[in-house]
Amino acid sequence: MPIDEAAPAPQWFTDAVGTPAQEHCLEVDGARIVYRTWGPEGAPGVLLVHGGAAHSGWWDHLAPQLAGDRRVAALDLSGHGDSDWRDSYSFDGWAAEVHAVALAAGVTDQLLVVGHSLGGLITAKASTLFPDVIDNILIIDSEIFHPDQIRAAQTGGQSVPEIRSTGRRFYPSRDDLLARYRLVPDHPCYTYAKDYVAAGSVVEESEGWRWKFDRTFGIDLDHRAPMPDPDATVTVIRSGKGRMTAFMAGEIVSGLRTISRIVTFPEAGHHVMLDYPLELLAEIRRAIARPNP
Repeated sequence: MPIDEAAPAPQWFTDAVGTPAQEHCLEVDGARIVYRTWGPEGAPGVLLVHGGAAHSGWWDHLAPQLAGDRRVAALDLSGHGDSDWRDSYSFDGWAAEVHAVALAAGVTDQLLVVGHSLGGLITAKASTLFPDVIDNILIIDSEIFHPDQIRAAQTGGQSVPEIRSTGRRFYPSRDDLLARYRLVPDHPCYTYAKDYVAAGSVVEESEGWRWKFDRTFGIDLDHRAPMPDPDATVTVIRSGKGRMTAFMAGEIVSGLRTISRIVTFPEAGHHVMLDYPLELLAEIRRAIARPNP
């Protein structure tokens, strides 16, 4: 059944995004990384990793609902949100940020790491680099891509030096910038959820208003999409109208020595937390309950 895009925000959503979080930061390889936490210290952990050109606020309507008996953290990857930008970005570097935040936030007990899109690939990489900490992961509609695709999307046909020099593009007003906000790829979703994440995607500086992400973040990424550690517990969520094909989902789990779980939301778009948030929340809870091998 199609969702009602114009439906008013339900009370559960309003309550969740109104739940205060603790704000933190730490330094990872010379960059200031910002993250937030919900829930009791010392409880089993959940770490939420956003996608490309997004930020930790994409999880604000889900994180508090997991925090009753869990310690939940969500970070802004470098080049995104309120974290610092770098000269270049890599899966290894972002994975190191995920690991550092897991340790600093105190979420390593029975940890589940959830990654959406680009964040899912980063989560897979983190499981191979830090298997002692990150061994239960949930990957949401992550596309297995080639860097030429990202280069084309990020540069819009410009040369790399040119796009690097214009990582910040300014607009005259907040309203002008928000009027340009689009999901990539675009798809039907709850407008109240989309408007919420859009509002957290902009910032004002002396030159004007800009997006909270570095437009060059994808230029240097390795063409080999990271795969999970073979001994990790892996759940894959695929959106039927998203970017991950059934073949891609199978490729992600093909090297595992454990039993994986693949779930398809047939009518969901790529940004499943904006069109099927409660269904996604239910699958995150199922992944939490899965025993590690």
